[in-house]
Amino acid sequence: MRINQKLQDEIRAHAERDYPAEACGVVIKSTAGREYVPCVNLATTPREHFQIDHKDMARAEDRGEVLAIIHSHPDKAPAPSMADRVSCELHELPWGIVAWPSGDFEWFKPSGFQAPLLGRDFSHGLLDCWAACRDWYAREAGLQLPNFERSDLWWEQKDGPSLYEDNFAATGFYQVSEAKRGDMLVLQIPTPGRECYFPNHAVIYLGDEPSLISESAPKLGGSGPFIYHHMPGRLAAREIYGWSMANRVKLILRHKDYRP
Repeated sequence: MRINQKLQDEIRAHAERDYPAEACGVVIKSTAGREYVPCVNLATTPREHFQIDHKDMARAEDRGEVLAIIHSHPDKAPAPSMADRVSCELHELPWGIVAWPSGDFEWFKPSGFQAPLLGRDFSHGLLDCWAACRDWYAREAGLQLPNFERSDLWWEQKDGPSLYEDNFAATGFYQVSEAKRGDMLVLQIPTPGRECYFPNHAVIYLGDEPSLISESAPKLGGSGPFIYHHMPGRLAAREIYGWSMANRVKLILRHKDYRP
């Protein structure tokens, strides 16, 4: 996508104002032509992520057709992250990234990208433990599960919802007492030194068979049992299901339509 120098200068100025946080906005086509509309970044970790304020997006859409999503990469190159590429596919729009303070610009557009099951980066609400489980069921078992909007650290809100406990039945899961391959385990894992009121981490129980059918995967040593999961700050992986994880399990869930 091409934009004129005036819009590029406005985007760079916004990146400078919001630095060291990520700036975000949209390019629209209005009656006056193409315009850049700065938006508020609502992410709880704005130096690493962005979340466009829904009200700002609605106001931009009222003014004209949204042509592109824009955000900045503070102190990083403008190359899209894995989370950027997944989000671009979901929005079905071109994305522009401006690096700051260098001012370098890069465009990319939807291309059919899918994050791999193994080695994917973590980004809460997009590439997190629920996304990993959804994708495992879709690619390994042909089951399409719904997504849920979720704010970061929802499990630390004492009066908030318990997302897994509140939604598992409506999603097609039921509780069982012993895990079999393909079950989803939900664990309660607090951040050290912080409260954790609800089960907040989902994993796929693989039993003694850690192989994948939807992508190539290195052979794992040992007899298991194994799990597939995605922890914050780590790449998605298969690991031994040991005592430290088993001791935190609050729910063992089986999907009514899962077939080994």
